[in-house]
Amino acid sequence: MNQLITNIELLSNQKSFRLGISNTAENLWFLLHFKELEILNTEIYYQQYIEFRASKKVKYPIRRLVKKFANTADFLDYLTPSSKPSRRFLIKEIEFTNGWKVKEQPQIYFTIHTNLLEERNTLINHLINSVGYDPIAVDSLQLNITYYFKASGSLEEYKSEIILPDEFWSEERLEKWKEDVNKKDNTEEVQDDNKGNSEENVFVSTLNISKEFTGIKLEGWTEGDPF
Repeated sequence: MNQLITNIELLSNQKSFRLGISNTAENLWFLLHFKELEILNTEIYYQQYIEFRASKKVKYPIRRLVKKFANTADFLDYLTPSSKPSRRFLIKEIEFTNGWKVKEQPQIYFTIHTNLLEERNTLINHLINSVGYDPIAVDSLQLNITYYFKASGSLEEYKSEIILPDEFWSEERLEKWKEDVNKKDNTEEVQDDNKGNSEENVFVSTLNISKEFTGIKLEGWTEGDPF
């Protein structure tokens, strides 16, 4: 079952968030929620579709879209299949005159920046209500934790030992995060090596194998005895 909005993550500046979207490229109509806002600037790229019968050697360039748009409805009108049937678009950023921004992570999520915590909370509940979810207590969610929406209206926290950074982390915090991740990876590698060595050093003598066990055929064995 496909959900339009699958998950949510609050970013560390407390004014921005990510909404997981099932196939962002197919659901750009989601941008209609911002159609009342005037666009200040856009950074949008497009690429020609690779035709089914085209040679694999054909490489279509990625170009920046220079056309200007008044609002997101104007932009979506430009994308109608009848006029642009063979292009895919990537929204690196749409900036509005009120200071809000929308960015796309292809196929995965939209990142939305607001100006205030109150704006963030109000916008989140407006967006999730549009697809049938009940309002949530946004301030009760932890930063940089992914929560998945359930049909019952509750949220399920994604269980992970590592919190992923976002663009608002300081350099000091990011460096500390990298050190902790590397330390964890090195510890796991040592544990795996020790486990492998202990398994390799185990010697089983056939003198200690019971008669009942020697009568068991190994799965896939086609000839002779299993030992």
